[in-house]
Amino acid sequence: MTTQVMNITARRTTRTRWTGARIGLVVMGGLLPLLSLPIVVTGHQTRSAQPGHAGTPALQDLAAVRVAAEQGDAAAQNQMANAYAYGTGVPEDLNEALRWFRRAAEQRFAIAQTNLGLAYTYGIGIAPDAKQAHHWFRLAADQAEATAQYHLAVAYTKGAVVAQDAARAVEWFQRAADQGHAGAQYNLGIAYANGLGVTENVSAGVTWFQLAADQGHAAAQGHLGIAYANGLGVPRDTITAVQWYLLAGDRGFAPAQEYLTELQTIVSRADLAEAMRRAREWTPTELPPSQPETRR
Repeated sequence: MTTQVMNITARRTTRTRWTGARIGLVVMGGLLPLLSLPIVVTGHQTRSAQPGHAGTPALQDLAAVRVAAEQGDAAAQNQMANAYAYGTGVPEDLNEALRWFRRAAEQRFAIAQTNLGLAYTYGIGIAPDAKQAHHWFRLAADQAEATAQYHLAVAYTKGAVVAQDAARAVEWFQRAADQGHAGAQYNLGIAYANGLGVTENVSAGVTWFQLAADQGHAAAQGHLGIAYANGLGVPRDTITAVQWYLLAGDRGFAPAQEYLTELQTIVSRADLAEAMRRAREWTPTELPPSQPETRR
């Protein structure tokens, strides 16, 4: 579930700074496709829904939800879509899931609009169509749905359907990041660290890396380690750098092991033990529960 859009590679633990393409990057924890088990957006975050998660009806409620959905209730239609997406009380059926998502989306139900955008983006149960994806993401983003805002930012980053525009990308990343979207926070950090679409401000970039890292975003954790290892935007702190490299490596950030190897040549055993203790005891930040979906 890793999609790179723009690449920045921070190298070495001394005399380094992140370098990259003209426009920032999206990686690890950013784009979250529906895949074979659709991702259901349940508020300002994108989660791999399981039966019982928000938006997925309990088995005993499914009949009542279906009645409400058939009567045109958009929230119930979205719940029916979730039920078919996960086979909760009904056979798993992506075509039915998308039919119900579309019915809810056509009533301006933002979560359903975002899921349609994801379906068109990744070709889940439907032919990929970047223009349709952008259409649904834009409608949902205008209702402040964070995942849709994130994907609009990605479109402006890549120049997909819309003209490539770093400043517009930053604008949409900012909106999603302000709602706690970790992928957007990470990309905003990249933008500030490199002066991509905004005035360069490494300290601000590291602040956004920290917010994303606190949620468990692997690439943000890796870049936070780079910042502490090199004193970029924060005081140099090799213990904290090792801590974040360990966490990033555990979550699949490939360069972390290389950076760890370099740091271990200058870090004492006591400091290494302290960094390992911090990494073991670290827990991700929990965002507040999503608010019930409303239409405008």
